[in-house]
Formats: sequence, structure tokens, C-alpha cells
Amino acid sequence: MKKNWISKLALAALLLCGAGQAQAQKGYDVPALNPELQTMADQVIDMQISEPDKANRAFTKLMSKAKKKKEDLLSLGQYFLDKNIYPCAMQCAKQVYEADPTYIPGLMFNGEVCMMRKDYGSAGQMFDAVLVQDSAYVPALKRNAFVYKNVNPHVAIEMLQRIQRAEPDNHVASRDLGDIYYALDEYKDAVKQYSNYFSKVTENDSTDIRPGENYVQSLFATAEFYDIPELCERFSKLDSKTIVFKRMNFFAQVENLKADQARAAMSYLTENQYADSIYIYLDYIYATNFLADEGDIPGAITYCEKAVARDTSKIGALKQLASLYRRNKQSDKGIETFKLYLQKMGPKADLSDKLLLGQQYLGASQQADITPEHRAELVKQADELFLAILAERPDAYQAVLMRAALHITDGSKPEEEPKMLYEEALRMMEGKENTDNAKLTALRYLAFYHVQKDELDDARKCCDGILAIDAENAFAKQIDTYLKSQNK
Repeated sequence: MKKNWISKLALAALLLCGAGQAQAQKGYDVPALNPELQTMADQVIDMQISEPDKANRAFTKLMSKAKKKKEDLLSLGQYFLDKNIYPCAMQCAKQVYEADPTYIPGLMFNGEVCMMRKDYGSAGQMFDAVLVQDSAYVPALKRNAFVYKNVNPHVAIEMLQRIQRAEPDNHVASRDLGDIYYALDEYKDAVKQYSNYFSKVTENDSTDIRPGENYVQSLFATAEFYDIPELCERFSKLDSKTIVFKRMNFFAQVENLKADQARAAMSYLTENQYADSIYIYLDYIYATNFLADEGDIPGAITYCEKAVARDTSKIGALKQLASLYRRNKQSDKGIETFKLYLQKMGPKADLSDKLLLGQQYLGASQQADITPEHRAELVKQADELFLAILAERPDAYQAVLMRAALHITDGSKPEEEPKMLYEEALRMMEGKENTDNAKLTALRYLAFYHVQKDELDDARKCCDGILAIDAENAFAKQIDTYLKSQNK
């Protein structure tokens, strides 16, 4: 051995202090340590810092005495391992393996020594060597599952399934499987395993907090909302501060259409119980949707603005925010927000997206309190949009319909420009399917126009066109009655 070996031993012991928990799950019998060997081991430990040269010689003498018997090497190595003296434990591990590479307790011990230095690949090889000799040796299966859980999850799954077959009542294996499936985004399998674990293990502790979080989030991911509130209440008792259970409870109450419960569950947001950085996009967008459904549009806008700020990649929130602005009669904000949405959509923006911007303009132009100058500017911008749409899509009759509505300045009087645009839209719709509602819009205005102009033959054509689509149309029936009265 090198002269400075014991000095390195002392340093390693300090660096690895606390790592002894790695062997807490060992599943192998260790013979009682010979008192004489223990005394010599204690001398090595006591001298490792103050007198490293003497400690080095003492350890050499100790190993010379212990290596005659593999059981002594195992018990001595375990003694060093339990005291976090890794270099000494490692030397014992090498010696016991050389003495008998088929000795199952020795292989398990070697695996634990590898675990202590976080050499999970070598640890797995040792546990695999045990399983070659005894494929149903549960302690090796458990340690292999632990080793491979974050390294090779599919191997870990195989190990845990073998544990379940060997020990049907081993519910911890189900929890570990749930953790792995959750990490793999295989949420249905995660739900199955967590359900098995939490239905059998009703007395939970801090080790169940993270699996509990994973469980309720897996239920949410698979749209199984019903049990989430009760589970969140149960798991919150393990950690009342974690946001996950409050979040999932709120989401589930919204999905379950429990308005009163959802409003109460939303307190983690409304009371600002956490720092802003803790909240995620879904917190805000669920609050947006809930408040919008409840008719609280200003509140919905507040949270939708936060959702947009929290995750700029979720551009759908911009579209939603624009709609909320429009509903709240903040038309200018709605238009600018929808323009930003289209800008971020880029080439992915389709005809329906662009027509929605047209609706924003149309709604803004029809506000009662708008000035003539502002309305004229909105009409100008909207016309530019619709003409751009038609240049790209000459068959986009929807744009022409919206232009017609945009140019109605007085709905109580027949106007020429809307009339011509509605006629153009009808020509564009000829031969197209699924246009009945659009035709009704155009025919209704044209029937009104021709009646006001006393052009009864044209009015009759429009009226008959409406009744052919909707025989019970109240407006068309009124026109029909009037036209019949004029022919008497």
C-alpha cells in the first residue's frame, strides 16, 4: 500500500459522511464481527487522522488476519461501511469477491459499497450476479429496482414486477412503479399502480408526499377528476404548504363543475399564498376560464393577463385575452392583442383566425359610445384586412359578409353598399356546402332592403330563399304576410 493511503481514507470518510443510508435496505445476513477484529478496526478508525502511518500498518495487519475467511471479510467490511469508512469497506469488498464470487451476501455487500460511491452501473452488475444464481431473490430485485429507477426505468419496471409476483403484498413496489410510469409520462399505468398502493396503504408519511403529488397529477392528465379533491385533502395533511394539492383540487373542482368548491379552492391564488414565481400558466388559465364562466369578465382578464405573462409560448392565451377584452368592451385592447396573436402565429394563422380579427373590428365599430372619427378609422383598417384576406383567398365569402355588416351605418334604413356586398357574398356561396346560416344573413338584409325600396318581386325572391332554408323563420314569415297583403 502507498504510504498516504490512510490519509486519503480519512478524507474520503469525511466526503462520504452520510452516504451510509445507501445500505439501509440491505437484504443479506451479516455474521457477527469477531471481537478481536472489531478492536483492530476501531484502532484503524481512531488513528486514521492523527497517526495515518500507524493506521495504515494496522489496517494491513487487520486485512491479513481477516482474509482467511470470507465471513470475516464480510462482517468487517460491513462494519466499516456502517461507519462510512468507504476505502476500508472497498478493500474488504474486493477481498470477499476474490474469496468467493458466488457468495450471495458478499455480492450484495459489494453492490452496497458501489452504491455508497454512487457507481450504480457496478452496483447493478453485482445485484445481477445474485439474480443469476437466484432469480427470485427479492433483496437483489429491490436494490436493482432502486439502481435502475433513474438510469434504465424499463429494467426497473421488470424488477418491480418480479417483486410483485414474489411478494403480492409488497405495496411499496406499486408506489415505485407509479413513480417510474409518471416519469415516463405513462399516466394511465401510473394511476393503476398508485391506486393500488394508496388504497392498501392508508397510513401515509412524508415518503408519500411526492408519490401523492404524482398520483393526483396523473389522474388529472388522464381526465379522471372525480377522486382528486378527496385525495388532495388526504395528502395535504402530509404537507399543508405544497401548492400541488391546492392546485389540483382547484382544477378538479372546476372540471367537476363544482362552482362553490372551486371558488373556495381558488383561495391559494386569490389570497396570494405563494410567491408569483411559484404559480404556473395553468393556475392562471384555469382561473381565467372559471371566472369567465361565472361572468366575472374583469377578473378573468386579470388572470388571463398573468397567464400570457407567465408563458409567452402559450399564444392561445392571447386569443382568449382578446376575446375577453372584446366582451368587456375594451375593443382597442382586443384588436391589438389579437394582432399580436396573429403575429406570433405567423404562417400558421388560417382563415378563421384572420376572420376573428375581423369580428374584433366589427364589434368595435358597433359600440354605441364610439366617435365618428374612431369608427371611420376602424372601418378603414377592417376593410384593409378583408381585402387582404380576399386577395389571398378569393372564395372567402365570409370576409365579404363581414364587410357588408361593417358598412351598415344605419340599420333602420336600406343602404347601397351593404346591399351590393351581400349580393356578392351570395354569388360566392353558389355551389358551396354548409353555407345555410351565411345565406340567411345575406337574404335577411336583402329582403329588408327590397321591402323598404318597395321592390316587391325581389323581396319575394329573398323571402322564398329564406323559407327554403328555414320554413319556420319568423322574420321571413312576417315578410311573407306583408307581401301577400300587397297582392290583394
